[in-house]
Amino acid sequence: MNSVAAEKTIPVAPPRAWPAATIAAFRRVLVPFLLTRLVILFIFGVTPAMTAVSVSQWNSDDGTAIRLSKATLAKGVSAVAIGNDSAWYYTIAHDGYEKRPFDTSHQANWAFFPLHPLLWRAVATITDEWIWSGVLLANVLMLIGLCVLWRLAYDLTGKRETADASVVFACLWPASYFMSLPHTEALFFTLACLSLLAARRGAFPAAGIAGALASATRFNGLFLIPSLLAAWIGSDRRKHHLPWIAVAVAGTALYAVYLWSITGNALAFKDIQVAWGRGLAAPWAAIADYIGHPAKIAVSWNPRLINFLSVVAGIASVVACWKRGWRDIALFTALTMLAPLCTGTLTSMTRYLGVAPGLFVSFAAWSERSPRVGQSLLALSSVVLTLMCVLFAAGIDIAGA
Repeated sequence: MNSVAAEKTIPVAPPRAWPAATIAAFRRVLVPFLLTRLVILFIFGVTPAMTAVSVSQWNSDDGTAIRLSKATLAKGVSAVAIGNDSAWYYTIAHDGYEKRPFDTSHQANWAFFPLHPLLWRAVATITDEWIWSGVLLANVLMLIGLCVLWRLAYDLTGKRETADASVVFACLWPASYFMSLPHTEALFFTLACLSLLAARRGAFPAAGIAGALASATRFNGLFLIPSLLAAWIGSDRRKHHLPWIAVAVAGTALYAVYLWSITGNALAFKDIQVAWGRGLAAPWAAIADYIGHPAKIAVSWNPRLINFLSVVAGIASVVACWKRGWRDIALFTALTMLAPLCTGTLTSMTRYLGVAPGLFVSFAAWSERSPRVGQSLLALSSVVLTLMCVLFAAGIDIAGA
């Protein structure tokens, strides 16, 4: 029996069984989530304390020491939590968007979509605290997202072991530390998994609504539309489901209307990108550039070797998912990878691919076929994740994007 036929025989739990299925997924997800997040938060807590001491002090026997305490860890995590993109989201959550006529003379927070800062503000309103509210929100959303990923992987493969492995690969992905910080990764990952899962189960109203929320979180949420269409084509093709797929545009459309009202430019989120030096380029240009200069493994904001390997993994995942008949999953991964490539750089590629569930399901499937390959991938990913966490916590910009 071929893989496509096998996929169609996987039983789908009826809606009344979903609560029990969700609890089962939570139990299988909780341990890898807690283990990896505790290690990451520990690195974030300790590294700033270490870098605050000069190298000369560490190299002399003068009694220099770091004492592990709640205050030390809290101070370190707080210092790491508000940096890079999370600082932009904090200004939006705390002060709102800049209201002035559009121009590109300097960077502006119009580039950052509103759903994440709105949720952050809501949580902070309840707790009357900002930084830890953002960290808590991100980790809760990641836990939910991993549960949805587990259900998606199980629906795709029909195997609990493969679903388990998918979650482990997601937790150990080199850029997964962004999901534990007040960035959009955890929220977007959860909504993307939910939309793809709902579409595969024929629940297109839920898929469209989740897609709309995703497109209010990132522009990449629009990449779900081709995936939902592919899922619809592979279903019973009920015409009344098509408008629900179109609903996925709503998040970006409403944000564009809001930007028009405060800046006069509905596409300010796109046009302001030039202030960061981003433009359009052929998608193969960045890949060709790395192949032409493979010894240049890192530049500011861009661990080129790691990002190039992520592109290779992404392409392999797209091919594997397509061959298995998971066309919707493959399309989302491909578009998620194509967008940053069209800026002419590999910058942030590992981070962008960290929200593509097909990548982790592919890794799990490869591990099932060849356990040694799976073990090697996990080992490599763990080492790179640790390195990226330390660099990010130390404020070294190579891991900041």
